Amino acid sequence: MESNPKVLIVGAGIGGIFLAILLQRAGIDYEIFERASQVKSLGSAMVTGPNILPVFEQLGLLEEVEKISKPLKCLNIYSGDKKLGSVDANSKERAGYHSMAFARKNLLSLLLSQVPPHKIHFGKKVLAMQEVGEGVSIRCSDNSNYVGDILVGADGAYSGVRQSLYKQLSRDNLLPKNDEEDLSMQYTCLVGTTDSLDTTKYPFLADEFCHFEIVLAEDSSESVACFTIPENRICWVYTNQLPSSAPQEYFRNSEWGPEAAQFMSEKIRHVKAPFGLTMAHLIDASQKEGISKVMLEEKFFETWYHRRTALIGDACHKMLPSAGQGAINAMQDATILANCINDIKKANVANISAGLKSYQKQRYQYAKTQFETSKRFAVIMGGQTWSDALIRKIVLSYMPKSLNVMRQDKLCAYRPQANFLAQAPIKGTISVLPQVPSKRYPVDPVVTV
Repeated sequence: MESNPKVLIVGAGIGGIFLAILLQRAGIDYEIFERASQVKSLGSAMVTGPNILPVFEQLGLLEEVEKISKPLKCLNIYSGDKKLGSVDANSKERAGYHSMAFARKNLLSLLLSQVPPHKIHFGKKVLAMQEVGEGVSIRCSDNSNYVGDILVGADGAYSGVRQSLYKQLSRDNLLPKNDEEDLSMQYTCLVGTTDSLDTTKYPFLADEFCHFEIVLAEDSSESVACFTIPENRICWVYTNQLPSSAPQEYFRNSEWGPEAAQFMSEKIRHVKAPFGLTMAHLIDASQKEGISKVMLEEKFFETWYHRRTALIGDACHKMLPSAGQGAINAMQDATILANCINDIKKANVANISAGLKSYQKQRYQYAKTQFETSKRFAVIMGGQTWSDALIRKIVLSYMPKSLNVMRQDKLCAYRPQANFLAQAPIKGTISVLPQVPSKRYPVDPVVTV
């Protein structure tokens, strides 16, 4: 007898919601558990592109993404008032899709509109998990309990699901040493998005493409990045690189919370920003409740699943946001995981564990590559040590543009799709990598345009 598994998703961020949408399209039951009382619409800009937009096209959401976005053509980097160079980001001709820049909260709102409200349970902080009979159970801080066949931790860099899973694995001597180590703190940030600004004062906001600029401070470890998005708004990120000697235990991730933002906002008002602005201009034009202080950390975990439990997104590979790959990889995780869950014909622990093993096998190396790419881009875009400055000069001044094109093409060649839905056509001239076909349902053939 075939029986679709029921999936418990912990975390209502972009990865968790994207997984829910895919499971819903596959006819697989799920519930989402979010520790916050409501979904937080905080954060700054996000960029997505050819390696995930085909899935949005499959879901009928590509036009909606385009409405909230502006196409990104290049990144300009300055040191004070001096332009250091540019990095090309125009992927339309070769990959068939633009890289698109938008506010994080706009994408999250779009995704949430696709999920029935009764499927999301708020105020559910997961305290413990355990396997019970032929399923897996979670216990929440309000003493409620839920049982399903598969548990997915999509609850961020400090995932409660991961911590509970790793405690069990550690007790059984099954946890690699790397997974016992803390995340590495790299930067502290202040992020926000302005209200609509006056285009007579800032005419560049009316351009159809996204202006993406970074200004590096000449005499400190600070930098400011700005993206222009629809509705004449600017997404901004102030970043301060932490010294390598900073004690790791001193820092706490604020999970996009506004608790420490006010103090930091007052402290950095004088800092130069792109477009001839200062941080004071950007802060004063933004809603205070939408400004938050965050830590940027990184860590690539080796263990993504065990028996009935799987991890996606930041819970298993926390990337620096410099290359814009964190959310993209979370959605790629969700896509491949949905494919593997859909292939499970009978929800026993052996079949589920085999499906989750296939998920990690398909995703691990691609995510690892993007983790390393994000690390390198962080140096180019905001690194302030003398070695960072040397690497940035070499890349911007001496590296052939053809190498950047090759890097982009390799990135865009990997574009997984939901294998239980009609395939989006392959666009552009890049040869797209094949993916594992559905074991359960045939889909329409891929069309090249």
